[in-house]
Amino acid sequence: MDIIIVVLLLLAVVASVRIGLLTQMFVVVGFFGALFFCGWLFPHLLPIHDRTLRTIVNANLVLVAAIYAALRSFDLAQNIHWSFYGAKPGDRNIPRVVEAGFGALPGIIGSLLTIWLLAVMVGRLPFAGLSNSVNDARVVQVLTNVLPPVPAVFAEFNRQVDPNAQPYVFSRPRPQASFAYSATDVQLAAAQAAASVIRITSFSCGGLTTGSGFLVAPNLVATNAHVIAGAKRPIIKYNNTSYEGVPVLFDPSLDFAVMRVQNLNGRPLALAHDSVAIDTSVAVLGYPDGNYAVSPGLIRDEASVFGRNIYDLGHIGRDIYAVQTSVKPGSSGGPVVLPDGRVAGIIFSKSNALPDYGFALVSSHLVGELRRAETAYRRVSTGACIAG
Repeated sequence: MDIIIVVLLLLAVVASVRIGLLTQMFVVVGFFGALFFCGWLFPHLLPIHDRTLRTIVNANLVLVAAIYAALRSFDLAQNIHWSFYGAKPGDRNIPRVVEAGFGALPGIIGSLLTIWLLAVMVGRLPFAGLSNSVNDARVVQVLTNVLPPVPAVFAEFNRQVDPNAQPYVFSRPRPQASFAYSATDVQLAAAQAAASVIRITSFSCGGLTTGSGFLVAPNLVATNAHVIAGAKRPIIKYNNTSYEGVPVLFDPSLDFAVMRVQNLNGRPLALAHDSVAIDTSVAVLGYPDGNYAVSPGLIRDEASVFGRNIYDLGHIGRDIYAVQTSVKPGSSGGPVVLPDGRVAGIIFSKSNALPDYGFALVSSHLVGELRRAETAYRRVSTGACIAG
């Protein structure tokens, strides 16, 4: 993929030198200007009520309009060339040679911007091989790290093309030079939360499923929805005693679940109601591989991401933390604990892009769900099993 990108950049440089600086600038401005302007305008002009059809038609019309604007900008720039230099585009007078030489710069910039945006689009496609190849390309990684966040620009275009769509945010944790967590803060967090973390086991879906959870209110245990998906009788293991968990909230979109457990005496952990500062030291508690463990961690980023639910369906928005820590099978549902004992988030996934990185649901966005669960006593379905 890197080789392909480099070849395309070289071709763009050659083409830019041939058409010159002024023409290249006109083409870039015309294309991207039409892309965003038409993305804002077209949804207000097309009387299409079906959301899917409206999105498809808008996206195609916007792309066609942007290409047409680039072509017309090219023609306009060529006419201006004639008036500026008094010669045809093929003539090699000194001003035209100088101007052609500088034409490579906007060509490279325009190509990198196009690659920058296309990488986000391809990364959303349901083709793992292609998406991973694009995301793993060194050129794409450099653009992601150097340029401003893609979502700040591209998500606005998405909202204009489909005003009802949820915003998409591309989140890729960036490698850090060091893992300089505060050992004292991690120890404080672990000491305050250790007695509140539980192990979840369920014999269902053709095997044994294990995960983590924690007491979040009297007789209530919070975890991930995928930990108990398809489970008929989730078993809570706490202080060498087994309890049956009764699911009272199961949200496969948010990947959040709450179980009611009778006679479970323990100290509930409070959810943090505000965002946590980047590079805050935390303790990630849980039962990776079925054994209790405390993993030191650092909150490296906070973002709103767009993806699918636990069954790989739909288009769901979540607020998450990128946490530099060790995440293993069984860690899901474990709390990310602050030094003061509050829960900043709930681990739900391991990063496939970087080692020793995981993602956690932001606790401040789970407060409303927890309040619903506190007044719920009726057993709810845990849905179907998760393939694989």
